[in-house]
Amino acid sequence: MILMLISRSMSLVSSLVYTTYFGNTLEINIYSYAIQFPLIVFNTFGTALATVIIPIFAGYLGKGEKNKAFSFANNVISLSIAFTIILTVLGWLIAPILPRFTEFKNNGYQFTVEALRIMFPVMIFYALNYILQGILQSFERYNMPAFVSVPSSLAVIGYVLLFGGRYGVRGLLVATFIGLSLQGLVLIPPVFKTEYRYKPSFNFKDDDIKKAVKLMLPVVIGSSAYQFNMFFNVTMVANYENAVTITTIVQNLILYSVLAFVYSITAVVFPRMTIMIARNNMEQFKTSLNKIIRTLSFFLIPATFGFVAVRSRLIDFLVGWGKITRNEVDFAAIMLALYAIGILGIGIKEVVDRAFYSMNNTRMPAYNGLIIMIANVAAVLSLQPFLGVYAIPLGYSVSILIGAVSILYMIRKRIGAFGAGKILQSLFKNVFASIIMLIVVVVFNILLNGISIGYTIIDKAAKLIIPSFVGAAAFFGVAYILKTEEARDIAGNIAKRVGVLLGKVE
Repeated sequence: MILMLISRSMSLVSSLVYTTYFGNTLEINIYSYAIQFPLIVFNTFGTALATVIIPIFAGYLGKGEKNKAFSFANNVISLSIAFTIILTVLGWLIAPILPRFTEFKNNGYQFTVEALRIMFPVMIFYALNYILQGILQSFERYNMPAFVSVPSSLAVIGYVLLFGGRYGVRGLLVATFIGLSLQGLVLIPPVFKTEYRYKPSFNFKDDDIKKAVKLMLPVVIGSSAYQFNMFFNVTMVANYENAVTITTIVQNLILYSVLAFVYSITAVVFPRMTIMIARNNMEQFKTSLNKIIRTLSFFLIPATFGFVAVRSRLIDFLVGWGKITRNEVDFAAIMLALYAIGILGIGIKEVVDRAFYSMNNTRMPAYNGLIIMIANVAAVLSLQPFLGVYAIPLGYSVSILIGAVSILYMIRKRIGAFGAGKILQSLFKNVFASIIMLIVVVVFNILLNGISIGYTIIDKAAKLIIPSFVGAAAFFGVAYILKTEEARDIAGNIAKRVGVLLGKVE
């Protein structure tokens, strides 16, 4: 958990470093546009790898059939690398076409094509990264998979600080390619320390490969729908002058913070839910799902209101340095507030997706992915004439909330009622407590406006931390008064720990 947080934080820090150093220029926006495409294209395949193929490998290991596991891994690695080489070639061919759908067709077209062609080969290393992470996790080696993106972040930060002034954004592209390649390469030594040794194999007729492909298809459909959303949104944003980099940073800030929290929950709960299904213990499964959703509500609803309340101070603290202007900070703050609206939807979707996966059902999440895609495109196109670029984050948030409601309906239809009344009661309490928190934070923001607290960095930090801390305390206090179960549990655990420390608990 800690390594994952460090890893995600480093990714965000690297983005902030190059943005504040180079400024929100045309070149840095082209860079931000180009580095997203290999990830968008490959994530469809990568999600399917993680969801379907790795459990097959781990299953053989669990049964002591290592030779079958290793043979399967050989096939997967060989076929995946071959497939990503084909994707890379296709990427090179379509690179001149993609910028024609953006503002870059008029400004920086040639550089955009070059940037895309530099970045597309990184998909080969993405494939290696996904597979080797799965192999290590199957051997219960978790540290390096969690730490994997740190070297790439350090490569980018190191380049900017040491060579940024000399080689500029073009050099940053090369440094980023090297850094992302390391995500696959750094896992080779720890994999070598296991019993597994790679041997090239291209057996398309292998029964396990056929089984994996069959199971992957629904996952690919659902994931490709989500990745199409990302492609669509990036392309739409790229039609507005110098909006790509700021939008990417804000979107990553929301996703990294929410998914780090959600994945820390699902990493523990998902295996337990799988066991419950295997034992046909549906009532316990329902109780567990209800509890998880209420926990998400308790943490993610105040997170939504919190991001909205401190949006300007948070963005100013993170990127309000170097060549970033006040107007760009204000733009990013509005984008942050609009993306924050969808936070609870992201959490619910991720958790319920995994509830379906624990039942070996990949179809429902796939259908829901299509619903989210259609809702996103419709919302953005409908809102754009009125809101311009702001339609993109708002459309995304609306679509993900629709997806959350949709996937909840699907899971209820599949397993029956699982306590919707209790969930709604908890949700309303958390919303009310969050509104009180929002009011408290706004009041403190106003009170701190006319006060200067030391050096600029100390002043910015204090004006962000003080309202945030007081707001969090206000939320927790109101939630406790309203007898929210999660608040009572936390208070009880704190009381026990304090009691132990003071020697008052026998």
